[in-house]
Amino acid sequence: MMQAFVSPFIRRTIVNKPSSLLQRRSPNTIVRSFASIYHAEMEDLSQDETTSTSSSSSSSCAHSLLILGKPGGGKGTISGKILSDFPQFRHVSTGDQLRQHVRNETRLGLEAKKYMDEGSLVPDNVMIQMVMKDAVEAIKNGQSLLLDGFPRTMEQAVALDEQLDVDMVINLCIPNETIIERISDRWIHPASGRVYNYSYRPPKVTGVDDETGEPLVQRDDDKPESVLKRLNKYEEATRPLVQYYEKKGVIETFKGTESDVIYPEVQGWLGEQLADDVEANTI
Repeated sequence: MMQAFVSPFIRRTIVNKPSSLLQRRSPNTIVRSFASIYHAEMEDLSQDETTSTSSSSSSSCAHSLLILGKPGGGKGTISGKILSDFPQFRHVSTGDQLRQHVRNETRLGLEAKKYMDEGSLVPDNVMIQMVMKDAVEAIKNGQSLLLDGFPRTMEQAVALDEQLDVDMVINLCIPNETIIERISDRWIHPASGRVYNYSYRPPKVTGVDDETGEPLVQRDDDKPESVLKRLNKYEEATRPLVQYYEKKGVIETFKGTESDVIYPEVQGWLGEQLADDVEANTI
């Protein structure tokens, strides 16, 4: 019987994983967890040896890149630039995935919706399964992953590391004052949803919607005191996560106030990390 293909991208995580992590799960638990995510994909791959061989070759240089950044810190802008300049990456946004699964009423979506309807956080194991479903597709296509929005805590990172090897992390460090100024400058027209920002897209008349002349309002979440609370919570949650990836030696921190200034540094660092892949593919 043909042996099901498991990408080196995934295999190296399991083979090289420190015993301290693997001891948290029995072998049967690891196998069941892994199989539950990959069952359908492995059936398809095991029916086509040619596809498996091709996937094995193309995914040997695959990477898993995580981007960390405060809310309003330009993470979306930097991610977009990375995807434009490094097309080998596939964007995996857990927020987008979650909304899509719920909208399509998939098995994972229905399970997640139960928690969302209760006002609870979606459990880590459900989020990891969503990430891994996208990871399988990327690996089969020989792509690397750009993870956005997960993991957010050290506990999530450890759990994800048992399934997927995060080998590069970009940490965007933007001053709180800059972010508070950006977000608190944002005002909206409630009826239409039009958004204005006094820093770069102000209304023609202060405090008034351009089209209707109706007053603009500021959401409670955009008020400076609310923004500061969110930023403090983010820092509390991600500080251990940053330390975790520092110990692994895979994180690089970029500081600044403008995405256009920070990105060339990100681009240079990422190019250096991927240089070995280019060399390997020319051999």
